[in-house]
Order: sequence, then C-alpha cells, then structure tokens
Amino acid sequence: MSQARRRQFLIATISLATLDLSAHAQTKLRVRQIGYLSQASAEVNVSRLAAFRAGMTDLRWIEGRDYSLDARYANGVMHALPGLAAALVAAGPDLLLVPSDEDVRLLAQSTKTIPIVFVIAQDPIGNGLAASLSRPRGNATGLTTISTELSSKRLQLLKEAFPRVSHIVLLFEPDNVGSVSQAKEIGAVASRLKVRITPIELRQPSDIEPAFKQASAIGAQAFIVTTGGTIASQRQAIADRIIRLKTPAMFANSQWAEAGGLMSYGPSFTDNFHRAAAYVDKILKGAKPGEIPIEQPTKFELIVNMKTARLSHYAFPESFLTQVNRVIE
Repeated sequence: MSQARRRQFLIATISLATLDLSAHAQTKLRVRQIGYLSQASAEVNVSRLAAFRAGMTDLRWIEGRDYSLDARYANGVMHALPGLAAALVAAGPDLLLVPSDEDVRLLAQSTKTIPIVFVIAQDPIGNGLAASLSRPRGNATGLTTISTELSSKRLQLLKEAFPRVSHIVLLFEPDNVGSVSQAKEIGAVASRLKVRITPIELRQPSDIEPAFKQASAIGAQAFIVTTGGTIASQRQAIADRIIRLKTPAMFANSQWAEAGGLMSYGPSFTDNFHRAAAYVDKILKGAKPGEIPIEQPTKFELIVNMKTARLSHYAFPESFLTQVNRVIE
C-alpha cells in the first residue's frame, strides 16, 4: 500500500472511531425519562420514591443527569386514574414505574411497548399482568407484596393479640382489585378463626365518617384495613379515627403504625422500591422486561405502636410480643 493510500486509510479509520465514540457519548448522556403513576397522593409516595432514588444512586444513576422522574398522582380519586395513565403514556417515557395492581393494569392496557416495572403488585399472575413469576412475558415485570396471601396472616395476628375479639370490621375499596382480593382472603379464613367479618366499602374520602358511624352502630370490636389508593391517601384520617375509638386495628404496612396505627404486618414497601432500581437499571441497559423474573418480598415486619397501645390500655399476650419485629414508642 502506498504512503498516500495508507494515510487515507488511517484518516478514515480515525473518523469512524470518532463518530462511534460521539454516538456512544450521546446515548450515555441522554436523560432517560421515567414515568411514575400512583393512585395515592404525593405525600404517601415520598418515602417510597426516596428509597427508589437511593437504589438508583447505588447503581450510579444520577437524577437530572441520567434520568428524570415524571410523577403523577390520583390523590385517592380512582376515576382520575385512566386519564392520568393515558397522559403519562402519551408523554412517551422510556420506562413506567408503578406501585400497585390497579395502576399497572391501566398502564398495561394503554401500552404494549413501553417497559413497565411494578413495585408492590399483589397478584400479577392472577390479574393477568404476567404469565409466570419466572418469565412474565409481555412488557411488565417487577416485585410483588403477596398481600393477598398475607391478609389471612394479618387476621390471625389480630386474633392472637386480642383473643376475645369476635366481630371485626373490614375496610376495603370495592373498585380496587388488590383491596378486593385481600377482602376475599380475609373472608375465607374468618370462620376458621371464629370471627365475624363485616365489610364496609370506602370508595372516596367522604365515605370515611359514615363508615365509622356504621362500625360503631354495629358494635365493631376491631378493624382490619386493606391497602388501596383512597385508603392510603386518607391514612392519617383513618388511623386517627380508629385511635379515638380506642379499638384494636391491624394494618398492611409500616406507614400505618408510624402514623399512629396500633399494629401492622407486611412486607417493607421501601425495601421493594429500593430493589426496583435494579429492574430499571437492567431494562434501561437493554434487557427485556418479559424475560426478567418477578421477585417476591424478602423483608416482612410485624410492628406495634406502643404509644397507641398505652393510650388505649392494651396488654398484649407474651406469645404475640415474641413475634414483633419493631416497636414504636
């Protein structure tokens, strides 16, 4: 090869390498758009998204530099969810991060191409979101809370803590698939535990006061509260109302006990959100969501708020206290 042709070859090679590096740099520097939809309020999601952001930081994703988060909230107004879901999909994010079943269901109906990572879904297979835990297929994967299965355990723990309780009011959302699943599971085991369950619906915040008036009128001895967007958004109001009644109650996650609720049992939601960052990392690097296995929670907590217990003069059996993982004073 002549010197002139060798020089031309080197120049062409360097030019191609420069173009390739430039393209790689542009891809790396592009800010990925992550859409987030929750039926609950921004306040409910503060600790959850903080845990997700911490997980992303651990994986060297910096918000503002590498990704942005477009969060939209229904504030417990269920009929607002479809419009929010449609608008979020229309914005064309690179990935959708979603808490629970109802949110995922709406987004899965709206898009079959945008990857979806769910974080606290209760029954992704039963609700048609995944073919199996090991291989979800489709465009959605993530983490479950197995809350439906845990519902019977919550009722059992409530009965262990208060053996004389025989009539329990169940607060649930009839328009929320996860809440309804929990209610069915609780109803299925009630007779075995020798308790009578009275379900009371909460469709919107204005239903709260009538619900408690009904519970008082029928002589409720305790409450068990399912998860749901409206219920989560009204957490403090519901917890305060139960505390004033000085009636035992069991809730589904730690945020209730931290808000003054007597006790809660369930997976750590913040732990799931932290772990969700690994799913987002894999998908944004090219993995297909349908081929990433769905994971179940690894951290469960039975929490008791002793301050609330003392206010109501509750004394727990020693057999129950030995199961408690955390005490809030």
